[in-house]
Amino acid sequence: MLSVTNLNFSYEQEPVLKNISFHLGKGDFCAVIGPNGSGKSTLLKAVSNLLDSPFTGSVVIDGKPLATFSARTLALQLGFVAQRTDVVFDFSVFDTVMMGRHPHQSRWQVSTPLDVAVVTEMLHKNGLWPLKDRQLTQLSGGEVQRVMVARAMAQQTPLLLLDEPLANLDVAYKFEVMKSLRELNREQKVTVVVVLHDFSFAKQFADKTLLLKQGELLAFGSTEDVLTEPNVRNAFDLPPCYRMDERGNVYCE
Repeated sequence: MLSVTNLNFSYEQEPVLKNISFHLGKGDFCAVIGPNGSGKSTLLKAVSNLLDSPFTGSVVIDGKPLATFSARTLALQLGFVAQRTDVVFDFSVFDTVMMGRHPHQSRWQVSTPLDVAVVTEMLHKNGLWPLKDRQLTQLSGGEVQRVMVARAMAQQTPLLLLDEPLANLDVAYKFEVMKSLRELNREQKVTVVVVLHDFSFAKQFADKTLLLKQGELLAFGSTEDVLTEPNVRNAFDLPPCYRMDERGNVYCE
C-alpha cells in the first residue's frame, strides 16, 4: 500500500530525513515514534505531498509514484490530519466533516444521501454528534482535533495519516479516537499511520512501529520488536535508571 525508499529531505540544507525506507501493506496499523525534532511530521508531510520543497527518493502509494497523482486523485487515496489546525473559516462541525466527502463529488455537486450517511456515522464514532451544529470557533482545541479526525475518516481513503491526533485530548477521548481508528483499520482494511508519543497506545493499538532518531530510521517492524527498552533508551537518550514495562509505561528506578 505504501512504499518509501531512500527518502531524504532537508530544510535550508539542514538534513531532516536521512535515507528512510519502509513498506506498509494494506490493513497495516503503524505508529511513528521518536523524540521531538526526529522528523516524524516531515515524514508524514512528504508522503502526503505537502512539503514546500522537493525531497529525493521514492514514495509509492498503491503501486503508483506519488508524483503521478493529481491533487484530486491523491485525496481519494490518502487522508491526512495535521498536528495542529488553525481555524480560519468558521464552519459548523457537520459542514467541516462533510468537506471530507469533496474528493468523491463532482464540482458543484450537492451532498448525496451517502455523503450524509458517512458524515453522520463518523460524527457518532468520534463522539461529535451533539456538537454537529456548533461552529469551530466555539470548540476547544481538543474538540477541533476530533473534528479533523472525523473529517479524514469521512474521506474514506485506503491510507490514513495522522500527526499526533491525540494532542489536546483527555484520556477518555484518546481511547475513543484510537478505538475508532482501529475499528476502521480492521473492518475496512484501511492502512493507518499515526504519530504517537505514548508508547502504551502504540503497544495496545499498532501492529507495526517506525522509530526515528535525528531523521534516521532507528528501527522498523512489529511493535513488540521495535519498542524494546534498549531501543527506547537509545532513541530518547534516556539514562540507565529508566525502565519500560510490558505495557509501554516508562519509569525511572
